[in-house]
Amino acid sequence: METFLFNDRADAAEQLLKLIPPVNPTQTIVLGIPRGGVPIAAQIAKSLKVPLDVLLVRKLASPDNPEYALGAVSLDRIFIEEAYTGRKSDLDRWVEAARRELQNRKKLYRLGTSNPELRSKTVILVDDGIATGRTLLLAIQLVRAQHPRAIWVAVPVSSPEAAKRIRSQVDRFICLHEPEPFYGVGRFYRTFDSVDDETVIRILV
Repeated sequence: METFLFNDRADAAEQLLKLIPPVNPTQTIVLGIPRGGVPIAAQIAKSLKVPLDVLLVRKLASPDNPEYALGAVSLDRIFIEEAYTGRKSDLDRWVEAARRELQNRKKLYRLGTSNPELRSKTVILVDDGIATGRTLLLAIQLVRAQHPRAIWVAVPVSSPEAAKRIRSQVDRFICLHEPEPFYGVGRFYRTFDSVDDETVIRILV
């Protein structure tokens, strides 16, 4: 029998907001992980009355098994699990394809604007859930390199294993549920529609 924790992303955001403490609006920014994390991040940013932006990072997976994350990639960094034993040529090809997609998203989302200033700010990273944690681990590295005041991660649901990995890397880990067994993020939402680029652009403008 299916166990739904949330009706949809809007419901997840409303529940998650109950756990997020008050923040200083002038020293805080919310960053959504594209694309599924952006609608939740937008709702949280609006409620907290703080700026919203996106962090250009994405899961890295082989075309043969797109659900399994080998790691994560940004425009200038790569996070690969040590357990990966495949061919380097395959990995290089997948990384190149992922970065082409991220470059395209940068053009669509940024519209020529610069990256947000994160130095000395509390940065709240938001996604719609965490399965392996690889994407968020890279996101945390990217944010930390910009010397924020603090890094928070806020997610509705996470696998216990990923939660343990992420919790040790941030100043505050906010998560509603860590179910075991973990069947994949989408299994815990009654409605888990795909979020397209047009939706992200509409949220950001």
